[in-house]
Amino acid sequence: MVIMNRYTKMYGWLYNTFGNNTFTIDDFRMTFPSPQPTKIIHDLIKLDFMKRVKRGKYQIIKPEDFVKKIVKENLEKGDVLHKSNKKYAFTHSTAVNIWTDGYYWTDFTKGFKPIHIHILQKDVKYWKEFFHHHDVEYVIEGEHKTLFGLTYVLHPKEHFSVDTKDDNAVVPLKEIIKYCQKNIFLYRPALEYLDKKYQLRIFDTYEQVAS
Repeated sequence: MVIMNRYTKMYGWLYNTFGNNTFTIDDFRMTFPSPQPTKIIHDLIKLDFMKRVKRGKYQIIKPEDFVKKIVKENLEKGDVLHKSNKKYAFTHSTAVNIWTDGYYWTDFTKGFKPIHIHILQKDVKYWKEFFHHHDVEYVIEGEHKTLFGLTYVLHPKEHFSVDTKDDNAVVPLKEIIKYCQKNIFLYRPALEYLDKKYQLRIFDTYEQVAS
């Protein structure tokens, strides 16, 4: 059974009724009995279910356009952290992507784009309220939750270090090197990139530790 609110149900009936054709408020009133047709149309426009094409004329948003807008708005949440006032640092695969200048990006699927950040344990409540206020998908590390789209994965820590890379607050390079070494089969290309860029002799060190 699909659970949805009344406006979503109404959207289905509106598109089924008017399709891509324009209509007036009188057309709406004649088709859908309502004590407040003006308010309903206003709400539907605000929810992006319909649009005003010109004065007194309306049109239902195509389902495919509506879906694309949902995805687009979700992906635009990638810069929401700039609005926060608490300490954080990109970590895990997100930090690998930053330190490799965008060269290496993994840990994602066609339907799930995680952004990993360290946060302070004492700030967990703040971050939950922050993401809820900005309508952003998030999950606490270890939490069992269905994940989709651009989602912030929060890794609470008692304390952590922060460096800056291309104006991004990110965990130090040495931590990312250790992270990659622990997952060498997945992150070897990233290590090779970092080794060449920073001349760190990563593989010499790794092979000595491994042996």
